[in-house]
Amino acid sequence: MKRWIALLLAAATLLTTAGCGRQASQEPTATPENPPATDSQQTANQPETASSPVNVSTTTPEQETPRILIAYFTWADNTIVENPSAVDVDATTSASVLAPGNAAKIAGWIQQEVGGDLFSIVVSEPYSSDYDECLDRAADEKAAKARPALVNHVDGMENYDIVFLGFPNWWYTLPMAVLSFVEEYDFSGKTVVPFCTHGTGGLAGTIRDLTAALPEDVTILDPIGVYRPEVDSSRPAVQEWVAGLNLDI
Repeated sequence: MKRWIALLLAAATLLTTAGCGRQASQEPTATPENPPATDSQQTANQPETASSPVNVSTTTPEQETPRILIAYFTWADNTIVENPSAVDVDATTSASVLAPGNAAKIAGWIQQEVGGDLFSIVVSEPYSSDYDECLDRAADEKAAKARPALVNHVDGMENYDIVFLGFPNWWYTLPMAVLSFVEEYDFSGKTVVPFCTHGTGGLAGTIRDLTAALPEDVTILDPIGVYRPEVDSSRPAVQEWVAGLNLDI
């Protein structure tokens, strides 16, 4: 009997040991091929959360305001009057010999409407303050297709988008000094706005000759011609003309 009891106790011990072995085998074993998970790995294995939305700006930069130059040639800035007090400012041919000249007056009114920079085109060799002598020289320069030398120059012409260009009608065309100015710079892609003072000849060939001197891709807007004896009273007409240009400024 004691032998049978001992055999039963041994069998029970074996069964208990096997059960514990099965439970232990269900736990993962750390080996070099299967190292224990670190905190960073546990974090990486967590489900990803939705990231914060990125704000994308849909606004576009404001369009830059075009830069404007108001260049002009006027007899008053291109001559020397020895005795200004002796000039009859009421005379049709003499009024513009004193500063500000006719084109300069109009240029100033334009600046008040659109802003921009003023630039007076000045030759290195002044013209005579005598009207007839001045026109004689102008006729000779036209016949010779001369390009009078200029004493001043525009800094950064490439930065200007719109150029108002003023001049008198001399012998039915531009003063040759204006062509000196035009040919000195690259006007490609610019907008040119002519204004002209004149006698009974009107604009004559001024706009035609100016167009021929400019690159083909220049935009030339409608000019204004102001009759010389009416310059002093022409400011309202100049304002109306500028407004009608519909410049994007």
